[in-house]
Amino acid sequence: MKILISENPPGCGKWKRIRSFFTRVWKALKSPVCCCLSSAVDVVEPFSPDPEPSSSASDHSAVKPNEESFESLYNVGAMLGSGGFGSVYKGTRKSDGKKVAIKQLSKIENNRYLYIPGHPKPLVTEVALLLMMRRKPISPLIIQLYEWFEHPGKFTLVMEFPEPCMSLRDYIVRKPVLYEPTARFIMRQALLAVQVCIEHGVFHNDIHAQNFLVNERTLELKLIDFGCGQLFSNDGYESKTYIGLPYYYPPEVLTEPRFHAIPANVWALGVLLYTMVHVSHPFANSEDIRRAKIPFMYYNLSKKYRDLISQCLARDPTKRPTLEQMSQHKWMR
Repeated sequence: MKILISENPPGCGKWKRIRSFFTRVWKALKSPVCCCLSSAVDVVEPFSPDPEPSSSASDHSAVKPNEESFESLYNVGAMLGSGGFGSVYKGTRKSDGKKVAIKQLSKIENNRYLYIPGHPKPLVTEVALLLMMRRKPISPLIIQLYEWFEHPGKFTLVMEFPEPCMSLRDYIVRKPVLYEPTARFIMRQALLAVQVCIEHGVFHNDIHAQNFLVNERTLELKLIDFGCGQLFSNDGYESKTYIGLPYYYPPEVLTEPRFHAIPANVWALGVLLYTMVHVSHPFANSEDIRRAKIPFMYYNLSKKYRDLISQCLARDPTKRPTLEQMSQHKWMR
């Protein structure tokens, strides 16, 4: 999603006011509803897992039977980030020195649990959905869960640690100009990651720039943070249960009793595409989202780009393309 951006676009005074607003928006995005690997924090607390329960108390491993304690298997390093539901740390596996990401989720009253095939008891949402994503074919676009441990007061997830990487949000903010060809390369991957989720029966429900990691050298993406997700359902979901990032809310969440996964995903991808090219969000508040009037700020955007954005950000969810139709759009090809 790259775009040729002029130094002084038309309407400079209005643009300065808009940029001021979006600066505040980006600051707000640094405290997301759901946690992610790359959230910046100023104050960090040391990793402090609860004492391990006896091996008979829980099934520790999501991948293979594991009777050993977490402390005997992993060393924990510096904090990588912190969010509303947990914290993420660098780690190494003691057996071979492999680098991992260690995510610690507190057990709290509003933890959500899901039943998934092959598990007789409900699993905390992020574990359940990451297990769903481990089913073949496994996609390199999705962060991988290696194993997980349950403690009396928290869960510990051991995950893939892609290196080098940063959040896509940080990549966008640091680039003064993101031209359409680069944005296209990134968007193709983001779209495919969402398609892979749906094919695995998973609705991620929190697609935005901070929930993608990007390798700055290769621009390869990985989708992370499934804590806001749901099992995919053709019947849709109650709008009051939507817990994604507010600036990515589709209009139907604000105006209708129910919303559906694929139109909501297409809307979020449209917002992401707009954000990559404009380095700003298309809508200032919930009323703007309801109106869904798209403020194209640069005169030199391609017609194909404008057309795709207009389709993805259609106010009526039935007027948006499907994920497959989006992938076949002339701009994407």
